Amino acid sequence: MARSKQSKKPTQTAPKPPAQPKTPIKATDTSTALTISKKAKAAAEAVAKKVTSESPYQLNKTQVVTAATALQKWLANKPSLVPNLLADPEDASSAANPVAIWLVLSTKKYIVDERKLKPVRIPLAHSISSASATGAAPSVCLIVKDPQRKFKDIVALSSPLSGLVTKVVGVGKLKKKYKSFESKRLLCEAHDVFLADDRIITMLPKILGNAFYKKTTKVPIPVSIDGKDTPAQLEKEINKSLNSTYLHLQPAASTSVRVAMSSFTPEQIAENVIGAVDELTSKRIPGGWRNLKALHIKTPESAALPIWMTADVYTDEDVLKPEEEQERIRKEAEKAAERVERKKIKNAKKRKGLSDAPVQDEDQSGGKKAKVDEKE
Repeated sequence: MARSKQSKKPTQTAPKPPAQPKTPIKATDTSTALTISKKAKAAAEAVAKKVTSESPYQLNKTQVVTAATALQKWLANKPSLVPNLLADPEDASSAANPVAIWLVLSTKKYIVDERKLKPVRIPLAHSISSASATGAAPSVCLIVKDPQRKFKDIVALSSPLSGLVTKVVGVGKLKKKYKSFESKRLLCEAHDVFLADDRIITMLPKILGNAFYKKTTKVPIPVSIDGKDTPAQLEKEINKSLNSTYLHLQPAASTSVRVAMSSFTPEQIAENVIGAVDELTSKRIPGGWRNLKALHIKTPESAALPIWMTADVYTDEDVLKPEEEQERIRKEAEKAAERVERKKIKNAKKRKGLSDAPVQDEDQSGGKKAKVDEKE
């Protein structure tokens, strides 16, 4: 009963503090100020990077390095194939030697209208001619126009030049001394690099044959030595050729050029690729970057890895106008007529040669009489 008589006291709650007015963030708050400054700086850098480097007509070096690293990893983990018992044991393409890395260019239009016999020189940051398995200086064979004695004397006058060029051979001696396939093969394996006078470069495929031109690393490199009468001039021209690569232009929408070796680092491969692309787009490819469709790098046996692709495969500028199409048809008709005319002249010369050939009389030994029938 005593409990019921006690009066209940009202529950007292603590008074709420007065609401504080919201104040803006002050710069004196060190942590907040640092956070804001970092975000603003990062945003500014991102905007600047986007403005300056997001041009669609340039190579991303990071992408090229990534592709080069993937190619080298594939070469290192390349599965061992069944050995070919008929393969040449002295073949330079064995696993102990570096493998060439090629840059493949796909264009919207043909680079040239006619095939060019002389290749185009492209300077490189890192020479692909000196890349060997041992790392030693390359052995250079210089093929010159006759007479060869002039260039042999120039090479002998300079010790640096004679240490670089180990053999000088004239094209006449090349025809007489190296006739068989075995002799050509031995010559091919005796030197790392072959340089040739650009005045005779178009004659060498027929003279040297598959022993040289089957392997891309032993194809003779053209060098301009006409008028180089001093050792210093000749040495400068040879070094310029050794520090370059060469592109054979032909009427096609795809072409490839050797730009690096597998023994290079990914950064060196990227530097050579970017330098070659800049040279080609600025001087050799009509239309520059806008004429390019895609760029890839690959080895002779690997898949082609993309390093750049255009966003617009074709635009209105790539479609020929009616007058341009008529001009193209007219040029093709003229070329066809020229081919027919050249063929007629060639056949007329053959007929004239056969008609002017003397008739061989029967000799005293009882040989058969050789006659040449005249063909009209």
